[in-house]
Amino acid sequence: MIDDELLELMKERWTVRKFLDRDVPEEELDKILEAGRWAPSGGNKQPWELVIIKDREKRDKVAEIYSEAMGLKGRSKRYTTPPILIAVCIDTRVRDSYPDEMPADFIVYASVGSMVQNMMLMAAELGLGLSWGTQPKRVQKELKELLDIPEHLEIPDILQLGYPDQERYSSSRKELDDFVHHDSVMVD
Repeated sequence: MIDDELLELMKERWTVRKFLDRDVPEEELDKILEAGRWAPSGGNKQPWELVIIKDREKRDKVAEIYSEAMGLKGRSKRYTTPPILIAVCIDTRVRDSYPDEMPADFIVYASVGSMVQNMMLMAAELGLGLSWGTQPKRVQKELKELLDIPEHLEIPDILQLGYPDQERYSSSRKELDDFVHHDSVMVD
C-alpha cells in the first residue's frame, strides 16, 4: 500500500552530517526543488526564495562565516563537503500581507518548514541526504553580501545536499500517548 511506503520513507529519513564528494545530477536536484515548490504555505504566499550554491569558493566562505559565528575551529565540513548548499531565504515583506491578528512569523516559518520537509522527503526517496543548517542572526549581513541577496530577504537556513558518507544512525521518537491529547490537555 502506498501510504505505508510513505510512512516508511518518513521513518527512514535522517539528518546526514557527512557527505561523499560526488555530484548530484541536475535532474535529481530539479525533482527536489519541484517537491519544495508544491509545499503548502499560509495564504499560498510561497514566501521562499532559494539560492543554489555549487561554487566551491562560495561554499568554503559559507563554512567560514558559519564556523566563525559559532566559535568553531576550522571550517565546518558540514558546509564544505556536500556538493550543493541551498540558502533558504524568506521574503520578509510577506509578513505584512497577513491580518494583524494572525501570527505572521509562525505562518511564514511553518510555510518554509513545509517546503523544506517536502524537499527532504524527495531527497530521501532519491537516496540523498538533505540537512538543515540554521544560521545565526549575526551572519545575515555577510551571507547576503556573499550571495548577492537583497535586504528584504533573510536567510534562516542553509541546507546541505549530497550523497551520505555515513551509516544511518537510529533515533527515537516519543510515543503518541506522550504528546497527543483529545479535547484538552490534562496536567498531572
